[in-house]
Amino acid sequence: MSINYKSMAWVPGTRKLTGIMTDVYFTRKADIMEWPTLPATFTTSMGELVTYVGDFTLAANAKWNKITTDVDKSPVDGKSQGNYPSKTFLNSVTLLHEGTEEDASAFAMQANNDDLVYLLKTKNGKFRVIGNEMWQTKNEADQKLGAQATDEMGTTITITVTDIAPGLFYKGEIVTEDGTIDAGA
Repeated sequence: MSINYKSMAWVPGTRKLTGIMTDVYFTRKADIMEWPTLPATFTTSMGELVTYVGDFTLAANAKWNKITTDVDKSPVDGKSQGNYPSKTFLNSVTLLHEGTEEDASAFAMQANNDDLVYLLKTKNGKFRVIGNEMWQTKNEADQKLGAQATDEMGTTITITVTDIAPGLFYKGEIVTEDGTIDAGA
């Protein structure tokens, strides 16, 4: 990797929208046959270093599945961790899915001991990747059925994974059961 910096500008008054969109996509890491790559250097923008080039190639019949989330209760964070010269980032996502029935319970049961990769679309339309080839994704699920009429209910999925950067970017294709999404559009 080439170490090279450029200026980072931000125009005061520019609107920044926080959070993610409702649909989050996931697939089993075992179903990823080929990963897109990260460039070692950049030509015009430092952002090229954290943007995957190419597409995820999935196993035959594998797709990116969808989880519908409550975006107001689904934060995404990337925090520096470790010690120099081996520092990395701990990326974490908390997804609140309003369901508590059979499908939500089955997802929680299976994801609890599986390694998944997630694609999150931010409010500005860019996709971020949570999960990678090097480190295992930890998926923890909690389910609340509530007791009183005003209690919160749903399935909360907490995802954590170590990575080289906070939430890498993806502009390739996302093949779902509903069709193909162009993440770079």
